[in-house]
Amino acid sequence: MFSKILSDSICKDEVNLQQKISSTLSVEMEPFSDFESNFHLSFNTKEPLQFQDTEDQEMIFKIKEDDTSLQCQNQELNKRKQKIWNDEEDSRLKFLYVEFLGKWNEIAKHMPQRNASQCQQRWRRINPPKDQSRHIWTQQEDDRLKQLVQDIGKQWMKIAKCFGNITGKQARDRYINKLDQSINKQPWTYEEDMFILDQYINNGPKWTKISNHLNGRPENHVKNRFYSYIKRKYLGEQNRYQIIYS
Repeated sequence: MFSKILSDSICKDEVNLQQKISSTLSVEMEPFSDFESNFHLSFNTKEPLQFQDTEDQEMIFKIKEDDTSLQCQNQELNKRKQKIWNDEEDSRLKFLYVEFLGKWNEIAKHMPQRNASQCQQRWRRINPPKDQSRHIWTQQEDDRLKQLVQDIGKQWMKIAKCFGNITGKQARDRYINKLDQSINKQPWTYEEDMFILDQYINNGPKWTKISNHLNGRPENHVKNRFYSYIKRKYLGEQNRYQIIYS
């Protein structure tokens, strides 16, 4: 009796195993759907997809859109991936700048993972140029400047050396645009405006040459007149400069 039960059990196990194998083979051998076949063909051979319905089309477009978006994000991340400068590198850069007299190719050889362009840009960032274009003039400096022009003439470099804290250009601009007694402080005439406009149209913003033909009108006054009035009045363009410094 026991042997009969064991035999029946073995037979059942064999039947179940055969059914399982048959079921597995049927799944493995089940043909791809039209969408799967088309997608597989397109993916491996780059053949154009053949869509059976709108749902398949929308699905594959969504897949490609997500893939493109991911690629763009990775590219953007790679662009932004950059090693941040630290204090040790900044100190080394300052030392090397003095050592090699600002020769960036030589400096970069001693800066691991940095090229010459990166070293130069970093140097400019940690050592911004000092702005020497603005100088607040005092009454005493104005009086001294006028006296020096009377004594040695318009030799701006020599005059600047007498001050020590200004440049020749600053001395020239201050005298020509503010202190020169020949400056015409009368209202601008229509003829002067037309002359400035004509010269600007034909020759561009060459304010020094234009001012040479207008007695008592310094170049900076001519420029200010053009941008504050002539450009808006006769060319119909708004002034881009809210404040014009003299």
